[in-house]
Amino acid sequence: MENPKAFDLNDPELVSAIDELSYWSAPFGLKLLDSIRYKKGINVLDIGSGTGFPLMELANRLGDTSTIYGIDPWKAAIERTLFKIKTTGISNIKLVEACAENMPFDNDYFDLITSNNGLNNVQNLKKSLSECNRIAKNRAQFVFTYNSPDSFIEFYDVFREVINKNDLPQLNKDINTHIYSKRKPLSEYENELQLAGFEIESIKEDKFHYRFADGTAFLNHFFIKLAFLDSWKKIVPKNRRTNVFKEIEHKINDIAKESEGFNTQVPFFTISCLKDK
Repeated sequence: MENPKAFDLNDPELVSAIDELSYWSAPFGLKLLDSIRYKKGINVLDIGSGTGFPLMELANRLGDTSTIYGIDPWKAAIERTLFKIKTTGISNIKLVEACAENMPFDNDYFDLITSNNGLNNVQNLKKSLSECNRIAKNRAQFVFTYNSPDSFIEFYDVFREVINKNDLPQLNKDINTHIYSKRKPLSEYENELQLAGFEIESIKEDKFHYRFADGTAFLNHFFIKLAFLDSWKKIVPKNRRTNVFKEIEHKINDIAKESEGFNTQVPFFTISCLKDK
């Protein structure tokens, strides 16, 4: 693959393309990339390709004899990925704006399907997995990652302590519902995969840590605010929200003073399957 131009590390466009990968995506993606069987001349689909990771890395690793498709309903992310593809000179990627529940691909088309922490965001997991089976070739590999229900458990422990202290114990059920909506138990994934016609080869559990100076830093972290904070706040009645989250912040600050910072973990699974039927 030839570069469209010599790389200039002072070029703002090039810098914007290579200095984008989020800390959140990388731990999952690296484990996913380690679990793939690399072959030449294959058709690949990355579900929830977002702004291009691990889609672009996978395209580079597989080379020009393979075609890698990225699918995502997020139009702005697709536009960002297109810019990065153009800037970096990758020629074996095709992007499709669509949802996993209804994918515009032929039956038995893909040799490999991947998803990096993307399937936990689909509206209908059962239908999405059925679609994956439909478009996968016989014995195609299907590899995906997702973070477990114990993600941020240290934060949720404080959250529950504060709502109980404030006579809001009924919100514990809402917290459980919130966690389940995005982070289903492993047993449910195992069951749904088998019902969808996939043979599970391996399940690997890993984790990484988010460490912060205190609760103030945690709740003001850009990605926490972007991806989590609003949904946490919606659990609490609007008229109680400010006080509850101030108390959560102060409680985590106290923990941080005693523990040299606030450490919250993100356990996750990497699941590798084969189309069985």
